[in-house]
Amino acid sequence: MLEEIFDRLDLPCDKFVHYFELYERHFQKYVGRSPRILEIGCQFGGSAEMWRKYFGAGTIIHGVDIAPQCAETDYLKLFTGDQGSHAFWDENFSDKRDFYDIVIDDGSHDNPHQIVSLLRTYGLLKDGGTYWCEDTHTSYYFNARVSDGGYKNPHSFTEFCKDVIDVMSAEHTRFAIGVGPIDGPRVPPVLVSQFDKIRGMHFYDSVIVIEKGPRLKFERVIHRQR
Repeated sequence: MLEEIFDRLDLPCDKFVHYFELYERHFQKYVGRSPRILEIGCQFGGSAEMWRKYFGAGTIIHGVDIAPQCAETDYLKLFTGDQGSHAFWDENFSDKRDFYDIVIDDGSHDNPHQIVSLLRTYGLLKDGGTYWCEDTHTSYYFNARVSDGGYKNPHSFTEFCKDVIDVMSAEHTRFAIGVGPIDGPRVPPVLVSQFDKIRGMHFYDSVIVIEKGPRLKFERVIHRQR
């Protein structure tokens, strides 16, 4: 369905083909529910058009771009600025905590910018919302156009997200099962406070998705033979 919408867009847009399956896997639940979307990197407006046609009437998109090449519409409001600037987020989004259903980062693909954007916009998501960052293959690139990339570079966005995985298991770093409290390394408290609600994370080729919400209930149940 979404790929068919993409093929009929009026405005320019480009995507990697495997994204469409993943979009529908994580975004289908918002169809017909008039979601509020923050899209970093709206460029020519084609992707915003795609989201409006996919999700339906009432969909609102706030687009962030350092140099947007599209116009505002009845469903698209533009914010011009640098996604890697804390001042930009402070000035334009300080009043939008728990506001969006979806945050999509399709911006500069620069590792420091992706990290800043995640840190500054995760709190803008509602509980049950979805954080999506695409083109994360740049985490593995190391050249003049990509800063802080390369395999296992601790400053890449992918490596940062691997640390966020540990936040989901932060409670378990306090105990060794069957032994009790341990004194070994623990997840940094600053990360735990930043990502206090993570229901799940998904890693795909070039895409990282975070589901915001209460942790899944960690409780053992036992069925004994009758």
